[in-house]
Amino acid sequence: MTVIFIRTVVFFVFLNASMRLMGKRQIGEIQLTEFVTAVMLSELAVLPITDTDVPLVHGLLGVAVLACLEVISAYICRKSPFVRRIMDGQSLVLVSKGRVIEENLTKSRISTDELFAAIRSSGLSGMEDTAYVILEQSGALSVIPAEKGGVSHAVIVDGRVQKRALADSGRNRGWLKDVLEEKGLRAGRLLYLTVNDSGEIKYAEKSGK
Repeated sequence: MTVIFIRTVVFFVFLNASMRLMGKRQIGEIQLTEFVTAVMLSELAVLPITDTDVPLVHGLLGVAVLACLEVISAYICRKSPFVRRIMDGQSLVLVSKGRVIEENLTKSRISTDELFAAIRSSGLSGMEDTAYVILEQSGALSVIPAEKGGVSHAVIVDGRVQKRALADSGRNRGWLKDVLEEKGLRAGRLLYLTVNDSGEIKYAEKSGK
């Protein structure tokens, strides 16, 4: 009994340290890959805790390796938009400027009833008050009311042009090229550049580090 108690305490401390290393403050912030990692971490911890024949170091090593893999994959996703799209997916616009995009509803397997439930949950009365509904990478539905300005489309992220966001904004590469030339900017040097439905542009340049 004492051995199980000590092992439980050791894994409790070690798992908390591992989750801190992964950089997540709360469970609602994790992506799908991070959820899978969390499940695997719990499975790795259970056996060494309950089976005293399993060396403690084996469980700790497995947890450490898994946490390191998560940190490495997160770094790669941060640096590579292509890998990020594969690992984390992309947000999907379900309602654009008050118009339901049926193709995206089908693709995301979200029913019209769920769509209206999300709109009501956000405090809006119906579609007439809604500008956008976006299925985020986390699986949450973001509802944006119909008001001046509308949603901001991130047409450049980490120095790369986002084709889908550019199309969703109703603009093209020619427009983007003109904007960059006008402001004396280079796409590769931008952390982000957004434009909303009223044409307001915001951007931030990467640091020199």
